[in-house]
Order: sequence, then structure tokens, then C-alpha cells
Amino acid sequence: MSPRKISARTHKLEVLSYRQHFNAVWQRIMTENFETPAEAAVFFGVDPSTAENWFDGRNAPQGWGVGWLLRNPETRAFAIDALAGAA
Repeated sequence: MSPRKISARTHKLEVLSYRQHFNAVWQRIMTENFETPAEAAVFFGVDPSTAENWFDGRNAPQGWGVGWLLRNPETRAFAIDALAGAA
């Protein structure tokens, strides 16, 4: 195996691991900032089932969701801390 193939495989595993970590971080952001999945669904303009998946840690949004959360003054500070690993 060439070093490039090894590093590419390692990189893929790191990305997958971080995606799982991000789902857990996003779940924490949801549960600590919204009373219910329905409240989060209204805030983000998503289907209730999407918000339920976020609350359960099954998945997380792509960049748009993070951007929307950071754009809101009421959720910005907590989101920055949580995403940076400080909260």
C-alpha cells in the first residue's frame, strides 16, 4: 500500500468519527436550548421528524443549520461554546 492510500483511509475514519461526535454535540445543543422537538422544528423550519432525529442524536444538519443557530443572538453563545467543546 502506498502512504497515500493509508492516509486517505485514516482520514475517512476520522471524518466518520467526527460526524458521530457532531451528532452528539448537536443533540446536546437541541435538548439544552429547546423544550421539545416541535419547538426546534419551528425555529429551524424543518419537519417535526427531522427535529426528533436531532433530539435523539440520530443525525444533525449540514452547515445551514449551524449557521442559522449562530445567527440567532439567543442561541449564539451556547452554540459557539458547544461546537468548540467549551460547554
